[in-house]
Amino acid sequence: MRILLVGVSTRALAESALRAGFDAVAVDYFGDLDQSRLIPSLAVGRDFGLPFDEASICKVCSLLDYDGVIYTGGADIKPALIDLISKDKVLFGNDSKVLRDVRDPILLREACRLGEIEFPVTLVSSEAKALDKESKWLVKPIYGGSGFGIGFYEGGEVGEDFYVQQFVSGLPASASFLSDGRTCQLLGMTRQIIGDESLGGSGFKWCGNVYPLFSTNANFVDIMNKISGWGTALTGHFGLKGLFGIDFVIDEGGRPFLVEINPRYSASMELIEHDLNVSFTSLHVSACLGKMAKFAVQSTQGFTAKGIVYAKDDVVTPDTSKWLGLHSDVPFPNEHVAKGFPICTVFGRGQTQDDCIADLYRKANEVYRELKEEAYHER
Repeated sequence: MRILLVGVSTRALAESALRAGFDAVAVDYFGDLDQSRLIPSLAVGRDFGLPFDEASICKVCSLLDYDGVIYTGGADIKPALIDLISKDKVLFGNDSKVLRDVRDPILLREACRLGEIEFPVTLVSSEAKALDKESKWLVKPIYGGSGFGIGFYEGGEVGEDFYVQQFVSGLPASASFLSDGRTCQLLGMTRQIIGDESLGGSGFKWCGNVYPLFSTNANFVDIMNKISGWGTALTGHFGLKGLFGIDFVIDEGGRPFLVEINPRYSASMELIEHDLNVSFTSLHVSACLGKMAKFAVQSTQGFTAKGIVYAKDDVVTPDTSKWLGLHSDVPFPNEHVAKGFPICTVFGRGQTQDDCIADLYRKANEVYRELKEEAYHER
């Protein structure tokens, strides 16, 4: 069986599929150099100059032969797309109904109420006039990703494609789960890196993750148990299957609040996958077929992190072939990258969380330094 991988960036998923021994092809937006050396792939943006919308993705997918579909970030926010590209194919993942349900603020709010899951006050556009003006609120797109389109609410009308959510100050985190649609297993938790200027980020832009999630809070084990219970409750309510993740915030009092569900393989999972030394794509396919693997959230030695290096200015990439094996999501040489767009992914390691993040920043600075040297040589 040949499996089609679809998302804005599919490199991590491709590596996971190869580790499992699957025959895979990919359609994504970037078409990075390292992925091109792994599996046959087509890039909606790089190869065809098209936007990453449903019509363009379907057009590119139609050029490939495949029997099954696995999607990742950027494709899950297009439920109609999943119906189109999986027609007469085997869909390994949640169907379009589940994708719509978990993104519906009212349905998610009700699921949290029934499952006794802490969830910030969340209002759709028609309810926004009732919000407490003494609190801080976020405006968020219903079908958004990676923090794009999120900002503080400053009054005025809220569009129908947006909702408002009470802002929770604290530690942003994520958790990864495996489910067969009935039972659910927590695989691991990470700290999220949000809006980090050292990585070219700002605002609420997602910039990476640190694994494992570490907190000095005395009730951290209770938090882990609670998050595990959330996964079980959400699986039962929505019928989630395969790999999925949640984003949450631990407030200053040590209470976790669910923020959103990511009903697919998520970007933080490759950190946990490497630590467990197992292909998450293999686990995902098996779970979708009703066969669950059992894992315990294990203690790890040291920390690992991934960081997305965003362009701080419009740049042209140098000879990136020497980045292969050092970084990931490597662009082709002489590639134009606009300000705010991702250049590549770097990884950090350390025995402490601080050492790990320092190593991550060092790797990012190496990339920025090379880009500056390249710009100097061009002049």
